[in-house]
Amino acid sequence: MPNQPDIKEKIISTTISLIQRSEGLIENITIRDIAQKADIAVGLINYHFGSKNNLIEICIQRIISHIMKIFPTRERSTDTQESDGRNGADDNAAFIASVFRFLLDHPEISRISILGDLSQPNAKSNSAISYRAILRAMPDKDPEKIRKIKAFMLLSTIQSAFLNRQISEELLGIDLNNESDYRDFFCLVTEILNITEQIIQKR
Repeated sequence: MPNQPDIKEKIISTTISLIQRSEGLIENITIRDIAQKADIAVGLINYHFGSKNNLIEICIQRIISHIMKIFPTRERSTDTQESDGRNGADDNAAFIASVFRFLLDHPEISRISILGDLSQPNAKSNSAISYRAILRAMPDKDPEKIRKIKAFMLLSTIQSAFLNRQISEELLGIDLNNESDYRDFFCLVTEILNITEQIIQKR
């Protein structure tokens, strides 16, 4: 007979599989679905996790934590750091586009995670983890306060762009499902943030 940790991991792995096939519609995943797929009694899920919401939250955190461990970090060369700024802006935009590409590659997980974090924000949320990853990639030439604000603004823009991507062409005239368009979009975002930074420094 499987021991307790084995049963819990089986429930988690089964739920993750269902989440990844749900297109973000976790309300369509039932405890009975999970139990049937895992070939266990419904009561075991409630016993180990208390509720479906708690189980889903654990699974999403597991997925995001795994992905963030293998998420590419940007290594900036000395030549790039000493550039006139334009290459640095392009480098920033390319990194931001890679973050957005990650969301597009994992739409169901990203949607659940973003909406959950927006409804119940906390410093240990998946959005906070993503924010710190973006902050680590920010160029060191900026003061820490500016880097933090820019990272926060970038994260907010990325999340909003992702959630509104289906109507982005109507709103912005930019198709955020198209790689060429969203790369151009984030180039503009980077340029705007650089201008904003200059304005702040002049005050």
